[in-house]
Amino acid sequence: GINAEYGSFDNRAMFVNRSGVQKSASKAKSSLTFSTPISSIVFLEGGVLGFHRAGMEGRNLITGKIDAEVKDESKQFRLLSSAKMIILESRIANDTTNNSNLYVLTSRLSE
Repeated sequence: GINAEYGSFDNRAMFVNRSGVQKSASKAKSSLTFSTPISSIVFLEGGVLGFHRAGMEGRNLITGKIDAEVKDESKQFRLLSSAKMIILESRIANDTTNNSNLYVLTSRLSE
């Protein structure tokens, strides 16, 4: 698994050690830049999912390139859980009275 913490600044996630010093890695990126500001990230085996209001963006830890993306401005997304499985909620944007949809994302989480 990944032996790092992360700090998120707007649309950038930096990987740091427990002392807060940015990690330098020979193979993996020490930071990733997402196309939109992110609210939370989940480590996967070989990648990272960055969650934002309109969806999520998956980035490869080696190349930093986008591996997966969900973006829908008409909906509002929220990460509910990333313990053992990833659960994502969506609802129509600006309408909190409607029912929401729940999605279970399957992938290998990094431990």
